[in-house]
Amino acid sequence: MNSRESEKPQLVAIDVDGTLARSDGSLSEKTCETIAKVRSVGTKIVIATGRPWLVAFDCVEKLGEVDFVVCSNGAMTVALPSEEILEDIYLPFELPERLVRSLRSKIPGIAFAYEFKRGVKAQSGLAERLPSGVPLGDPIDDVLNLDPRPIRKILTWHDDFELSALGNLISEVVGNEVEISSSGLDFFEFGTIGISKATALEKLTMQLKIDSEKTWAFGDEQNDIEMLKWAGCGYAMSNAEPSVKEASDFVAPSNDEDGVAVTLESVFQ
Repeated sequence: MNSRESEKPQLVAIDVDGTLARSDGSLSEKTCETIAKVRSVGTKIVIATGRPWLVAFDCVEKLGEVDFVVCSNGAMTVALPSEEILEDIYLPFELPERLVRSLRSKIPGIAFAYEFKRGVKAQSGLAERLPSGVPLGDPIDDVLNLDPRPIRKILTWHDDFELSALGNLISEVVGNEVEISSSGLDFFEFGTIGISKATALEKLTMQLKIDSEKTWAFGDEQNDIEMLKWAGCGYAMSNAEPSVKEASDFVAPSNDEDGVAVTLESVFQ
């Protein structure tokens, strides 16, 4: 095996928004062709996103060449093309209602959405905070009026607060009861403590008998940091914020410059 062959990863984990997708939400022809080439030689391709499954699947269909999807910031892992669910983690049953009531008491006007097994129900205001083209049903009046069912993740936002200020207020209320993350959009996500893209990828690579040192990961936001640290080679996009770059081994060209494809092509000729 020559030196270039030895550099090739056995698994590549790729974030979507701000990483694989361009700023307008599109996937370039170059990106799709490169991913197909990488996968054709046996390297596993994993989409690793904060998006819920139904929204992530839209990207997967456009890409066309994916082996696994880690979505909801690591709470769900799906094998393709079978769509077999390998991991599906939910918040403790009583926790969402209690947190919503506590946060409303402390931060009047705060809004919420719940992510369920197969979709999201949201109060007014979430659609405007999502990338264009993301499917979302009509807004609801109140998440607490929904029928009780397992909730994978809570999303929250406020029209009158900058995200950083809102984050400080939220932290004072929820403490360490949930994993608080942000995917670069104007809302926070609450997930199960100890669950991240990195923990899901660790489980997946163990099942596949792939050494984490033989993995690459690409990301651009706070919810990618643990994944980038975990991977054998972590690549922050050049459009990533400084803390993400500091957590990475390398910096790839931006999402609008097809940075994932350019980087992969450096070893997959």
